[in-house]
Amino acid sequence: MKVAQLIQLLSDYPAETEVLVEGYENGYDPVHSLSIRTVAKVLNPADYDGLFDTPDNIELEAPSEKLTGVKAMARKENGERLNCLVIAGLRGDKR
Repeated sequence: MKVAQLIQLLSDYPAETEVLVEGYENGYDPVHSLSIRTVAKVLNPADYDGLFDTPDNIELEAPSEKLTGVKAMARKENGERLNCLVIAGLRGDKR
């Protein structure tokens, strides 16, 4: 994708929209698609994890349950949810 093509796609969204890109451990991919997604900020993400993720990919602690052991290391959200424009790479479905 060329810069002009990306600018054209981005012009369809409000200028104040937060933009995120899919991350992964290695390499680069061409831009595949843009979409609006609701994401939550991850508390204490591992170095290889993104700072945000979809709420269904984040472990939620039940109010009556205190997670311990390995379960306590699960990623949790900080409660802040955002609607963001996500730029997906060509092989983003493999992440």
